Amino acid sequence: MEYHPTIKHRIEYIAVHAIMALLRIIPYRAAVRLGGIVGRILWHLGIRRKVSRRNFELCFRTQAGTRYRDRILKKSYDNFCRAVAEYVLFPKIARRIGELVRFENDEALQRLKSAGQGAILSTGHFGSWELFGAALANAGYMVDVLVGTQRNQLVDKLMNDMRRKSGVGVIHIGVAARGVMKSLREGRMVAILSDQDAHEAGIVVKFFGQPASTLAGAAMFAVKTKCPIVAGYIVRNDDGFTHTGYVRKLAVPVPTGNQEDDIQALTQFLTDVLEEGIRAHPEQYFWAHKRFKSTIGYE
Repeated sequence: MEYHPTIKHRIEYIAVHAIMALLRIIPYRAAVRLGGIVGRILWHLGIRRKVSRRNFELCFRTQAGTRYRDRILKKSYDNFCRAVAEYVLFPKIARRIGELVRFENDEALQRLKSAGQGAILSTGHFGSWELFGAALANAGYMVDVLVGTQRNQLVDKLMNDMRRKSGVGVIHIGVAARGVMKSLREGRMVAILSDQDAHEAGIVVKFFGQPASTLAGAAMFAVKTKCPIVAGYIVRNDDGFTHTGYVRKLAVPVPTGNQEDDIQALTQFLTDVLEEGIRAHPEQYFWAHKRFKSTIGYE
């Protein structure tokens, strides 16, 4: 169906362009710092604050004292908006990404790179996740990311153009199977964010001990193609501007004869790796989405 942008979509597109232009004319650190200020303003305005608190309490339970919880969540909003600013600044910082992001213990990635073998990268909405893909591309890994389509297709195209300019390819969810298989055959790494509520399309695994409907795409492609799968994430360093990339695990699925059980077990494994990172750095997770909407619900 041919897309005809509405007046609202055109206004949104102009607004996004204006924000991007503003961020790009000021120094990098000032732009990222401004993003953090916006994040704290959004927290104080109460945007998704109730959902964020509910998620945090479900995950940390007895550790979620009110003052501690809100201090962590405020930092989470700060981190998210800093990450948005970094994403907008991709064209400006393209040549500096190697300075801004260092990888720790990337032997698994180096082996994949040397072998020229396709692989799945499972990650989540953690740290500056868009920068994670750009940093991998900058380091010489051929990376594609699986993305959904925004209702505003003008903004959607703008976002994907920025990904492509940072060296990251784009696979739309609507053609996921065909696109992922093509990328794997070409020896590319396909990044899949698997930490949002998947409703009836997902499988239920434990996330911080709670049942959570989870996208099984990463595990499904790995099990069906027998390609390697790595789980990783990016962490913002204490200075607020540089990052460390981690790839925690490398697994080559070994079939047990029951594909459904294999996908279930691998999805749980990948969820556990992300949980490990969140436990260490809870202030860098995006708590504002309804992770438990289809399993526990929200009042």
